[in-house]
Amino acid sequence: ETRTGSLTETGSRGSKLDADPPPQGVKLARRNTYTPLPAGEYTLEIVESEYKATSKGTGMLLACKAQVVGGDHDGRPFYIKYNLENQNDTAQETGQREFAGLRRATGVLAPEDSAELHFIPFRVKIGIKARKDTGELENNIKEYLFGDEPAPEPRYPDVRTTG
Repeated sequence: ETRTGSLTETGSRGSKLDADPPPQGVKLARRNTYTPLPAGEYTLEIVESEYKATSKGTGMLLACKAQVVGGDHDGRPFYIKYNLENQNDTAQETGQREFAGLRRATGVLAPEDSAELHFIPFRVKIGIKARKDTGELENNIKEYLFGDEPAPEPRYPDVRTTG
């Protein structure tokens, strides 16, 4: 199933604005319930994408929701942003280079629409880094892995059997 709406939709859960405010004088502790994936190699597939303006309005990015395919984290969401147009040349070059890695990893070298990248498994090496603004840990794609390169030996053998 492909969603075509905004990546920020809240669905049937409602938004944080729907909750009753805490009683006067009571502060709620903000808890981070996000736990990064362990660093390593994963198979992902994009399930949603949206081409939209950057938060500062200085460019355009492709925001993708991917999910892990297989392994202990099967189905876990993973969000990727490709900064494809930006006033900052470095940001744009980085985004274009990362998007080229995605295109090569999926084999869709010249997509006319981002939907062409949906549901095509691709391999990545994921790392963990601290966010500059909050210090919280988050995942990042360290490297796209391509089918034309020899695959490294698996750290954990695949327990699935065929036949």
